[in-house]
Amino acid sequence: MRSVTLLALSSVAVVALAGSMTGCSRPLCSSSSDAVPATNAGTGPSKGGAAPISAQPQPGSATPADAGRILSEADIVQLDHEQNYVYAMSKSGSLAIVDASQPRTLKLLGGTQLAGQPFEMYRRGNVMVTMSNYGVNGSGTVVGPIAQGQLPTSPADHSALISAVDVSDPANAHTVKTLAVPGEIADSRVVGNILYLATFENGQCYSCASTLRTVVTTFDIADPLAPKQIEQVAFNGPEGSVLNGGGWATPWKRSIVATTERLYIGGLAANAATSTEEGIIETLDITDPKGHLVRGAKITTSGPIMSRWQMDERDGYLRVISQRGAGRTQNGEKFPDIDTFRIESTSSILRVGHTTMTLPRQEGLKTVRFDAGRAYAITFFQGDPLFTIDLSNPANPVQKGQIEMPGWVYHLEPRGDRLIGLGLDRNDRNGNLNVSLFDVADLAAPRLLDRQSFGPTYAFSDAQLTQGVLAEDQDRIQKAFRIFDDGLIAIPFTGSNYYNGGACAMGSGVQLMEWTRTSVVKQGLLPVAGNPRRAIRRDSGQSQELIAVSDSNVTSFSIEQRSAAAQTADVVIGECQSRIVTNGMPAANDVSQFQGNDPPGDGYGYGGGSCN
Repeated sequence: MRSVTLLALSSVAVVALAGSMTGCSRPLCSSSSDAVPATNAGTGPSKGGAAPISAQPQPGSATPADAGRILSEADIVQLDHEQNYVYAMSKSGSLAIVDASQPRTLKLLGGTQLAGQPFEMYRRGNVMVTMSNYGVNGSGTVVGPIAQGQLPTSPADHSALISAVDVSDPANAHTVKTLAVPGEIADSRVVGNILYLATFENGQCYSCASTLRTVVTTFDIADPLAPKQIEQVAFNGPEGSVLNGGGWATPWKRSIVATTERLYIGGLAANAATSTEEGIIETLDITDPKGHLVRGAKITTSGPIMSRWQMDERDGYLRVISQRGAGRTQNGEKFPDIDTFRIESTSSILRVGHTTMTLPRQEGLKTVRFDAGRAYAITFFQGDPLFTIDLSNPANPVQKGQIEMPGWVYHLEPRGDRLIGLGLDRNDRNGNLNVSLFDVADLAAPRLLDRQSFGPTYAFSDAQLTQGVLAEDQDRIQKAFRIFDDGLIAIPFTGSNYYNGGACAMGSGVQLMEWTRTSVVKQGLLPVAGNPRRAIRRDSGQSQELIAVSDSNVTSFSIEQRSAAAQTADVVIGECQSRIVTNGMPAANDVSQFQGNDPPGDGYGYGGGSCN
């Protein structure tokens, strides 16, 4: 029997952000890919009109005047709805301000260069609080921006950087203050006027401890031009033998979920090399509005927490699905476990329910998503089972039904009694990515209603798709995989110039789809230079437009005719950064062979990045 200590876990941060609109009545809007409000549950998308923003987790900003206890997530794109400005952070090191106030036009107003490797940012009025990795060198000196034509590097002795950037005058945007943060950024949240930043210290980085650990640091950003560090709390990281071996995929990675009361940091247990329980979730009480932290309960889980979606808090209960061996072995070592807990306080969480899933064979847990009184789990070996789980009685979680399909689903989006999935299938020569629609009205008998393929073909590893093609990892994919409330789906992805000896294939872009209650319709592909990462809407009474943001360009498209969308404007904001695949490649080949723009005739398939 597994020993469970007191735990607290977070929700999937299901909140609206201050500064976001509740509808699309203004010219510029965005729509979260998370679950639609309960009033829309079980209904199909509305047809026509503008796309209102879902009242769900969204990247955005809260200005000091209205901050309160609003929970916000960072993103590489921020919107100024009053002026209809787009603030875009590029991997090449630039922060660009683009005027999108006039339909069918874009104007680059200005910007600035950021130190290190830009990560994400928050908008606080006319200030961008930006976060960068490797922005401080081993002697504590702020490094310069990435040199033109150079790929980002990750020196072991470098640490992260927070910068306050004044954008009140876009033509003269500039950094006002910087703060060094030990380690590499894993994730962040803002609650009220407090920034919570989770970083990993590798034992070598500037101002880091000599041991591996995860650190949560709080900053007061009430005055965003003068952020102040408040407190730090450290958690032991995985043991060195685990970190550097054992087949672990990013063993230091910590996934964050939050409420306005608690912060939950899930990952790999410090003693995973010897323990029967490989996962751990640490909790922090964040109710102090001034940013002071109180350690809460923690729980060990049978498997590591590899993504935020494995954890969820709802109606006073925490729900977790984990699997021993996930991330270390292809198929896991045991069947996944489902655990439910009653949350009495951040320091007191009691387990009330447990069951071990039954699989047709030993398969690796790939994807989890919770929704109201149910959950969905994806495992993968050679086929992809989707399992449905009834959590309506937290004390008695019940596995209900399953369906099998080719490939596996990377991310799930509940829409009432429908489920939309973004998936991968390297055997599908019509496209190695796909969007699937599931009927989950009857949990005991889920059905795959439709699937549409798109994107690159002939990828030789899933890592090529997850690291080189999809815009984000699983913790952030919902920021890129957009499902608008009028039925439009927009999926940014990176293509490649060469496949199988140099044959030209589909390039980078934003793939449009539309869903109804019974089908998914493949619409146009919007070609975008660089590596596309976001898609936002700009709708008015006269037109419907979509704005795509890549690491090098901001491009707008007229989407009234979605099967034949037309580009309306384009501005350059930075340089294309070739993407590097670090896992899943042939052992005999060097990483550099699989950067973007593969040379013809290299003998392999997709190489991980197009800069055209």
